[in-house]
Amino acid sequence: MPITYQVDHAHQLIAAEASGAIGERDLFVYQTDINSHPALAGYDEIFDVTRVDGLLDINIQNLRKLAAFAAASDVPDKLSKFVIVAPQDVYFGLSRMYESFREGLPRSHRELAVFHSRAEAEGWLREPAE
Repeated sequence: MPITYQVDHAHQLIAAEASGAIGERDLFVYQTDINSHPALAGYDEIFDVTRVDGLLDINIQNLRKLAAFAAASDVPDKLSKFVIVAPQDVYFGLSRMYESFREGLPRSHRELAVFHSRAEAEGWLREPAE
């Protein structure tokens, strides 16, 4: 699977990493898997695309659908953060579009950000949620 993740229950953090060529199906399978674990609801999440080297069928429509699907699993009474690490300009731009789509949904209850480096992303995660 091009997306793997580890869960740190002590810090309530999901750390995911995508690699190789990824597509819409990979993103939805990952989100479905995360959603299937109620204990993870409300955890912070870091999604790292540093090792991605191609996109199969990811487009604006797919990003909108994914944003709506992900937002439907947000926990309204618990502030959490979702950060994407995207060093490459094309993935950074697509990630910012996803961030915009996600933040524009009324049922979205997560703080989102996109950074070029893992260090920046981890620093942001350590800051208190607004």
